[in-house]
Amino acid sequence: MTEEGKGDGSGGRLLKILRWVAFAACIALFVHALAKSDLPAAWERIRAVGPLCVIVVVPFPFALAMDAWAWQRLLAALDRKVSWFALLKIRIGTEAVTNSAPAGAVWADAISPVLVSRRTGVPIADVFATCTAKRWTVVRMHGAYVALATAFGATYVMHASRKLLGSDLLIVITLGAATCLVFLSIGIEALAAHGRIAGRVSGTLGRARFKWLKVWIEDRRHHFALADIQLHRLSKDKVAGAVAAWRMLGLWLVEGLESYLILRLLGAPLGVSEVLSFDAALSVVRSSAMFAPAGIGVQDVGYLTMLDAYGVPDAASLGPAFIVLKRLKEAFWVLIGFVMLARTGPRAVLLHPEKAVEAVEAATQSVPQDPPAAT
Repeated sequence: MTEEGKGDGSGGRLLKILRWVAFAACIALFVHALAKSDLPAAWERIRAVGPLCVIVVVPFPFALAMDAWAWQRLLAALDRKVSWFALLKIRIGTEAVTNSAPAGAVWADAISPVLVSRRTGVPIADVFATCTAKRWTVVRMHGAYVALATAFGATYVMHASRKLLGSDLLIVITLGAATCLVFLSIGIEALAAHGRIAGRVSGTLGRARFKWLKVWIEDRRHHFALADIQLHRLSKDKVAGAVAAWRMLGLWLVEGLESYLILRLLGAPLGVSEVLSFDAALSVVRSSAMFAPAGIGVQDVGYLTMLDAYGVPDAASLGPAFIVLKRLKEAFWVLIGFVMLARTGPRAVLLHPEKAVEAVEAATQSVPQDPPAAT
């Protein structure tokens, strides 16, 4: 092995170690947060709710249904008719990966194109393109959701900020995070639509030292070329993008309303705008802590802190009860999701190279202007 190879291996091992250390730290933070809380009182709150606790599992599939609905529209923009229910089942499965594994969102994004192609028969190049378009859409609408929720709950955010930081800095940070998310989504779209990402990835992988990987890439290079064309096409279709964006905003709103529902069940005297204002801010924290499944530890401490800052009575018992119900809901849907992932579907449809060339030519003709420049 060359010195360069050894360096790459050492760097990879170090990164892996750091990820696991961060994950362990988040678990420790979660345990510490619960240990400092009034757990007996929290359990009494949950018991007082009784069988009604089961309704906390209801909002989650509605959120993913909005995601699947947006995805269906993006696929339709590429003339692919796919069952909304089929996409919903796949989303429930991939969300189980997101919420149960370190860096789960990365793994979920990696397996999504394969699952959709196998279970719907859509060529994987088209699925990859829509997955990428969905990614920049969900990031953009995340930013919009955070900005809207912060604006409507600005009074509550400023009050909490003064209690926590002694100034109005928290609202500045939250709006700044929302702005960064919007600009990040614009950057992702521009890079994906004009940077020939799929082709560059295939070229990079094709230069790998492993012969089997070179052969695999060469056999499928036409898929990468088609994916680049389709990405450009999706970026140009503003109508499909706008429809998908509004549907994706529904995902974030349902997630916030889920928190409101749980808090109301537990007796928290908070309004919708209050809950959405801090839940939106914490959604950024959860997304940033991608090395921890579902932001465990970081998100939980955030909820406990914000409930106290918002002046919720008996936050020491209500906060842990809220976290327990939230995590039990996630565990329930993780189990359901893995059951769905275990199901088998039809084999992925891989275009024959000659058919792929025809598809690339057809897709190129459908692009209204300036296809991506060749590298």
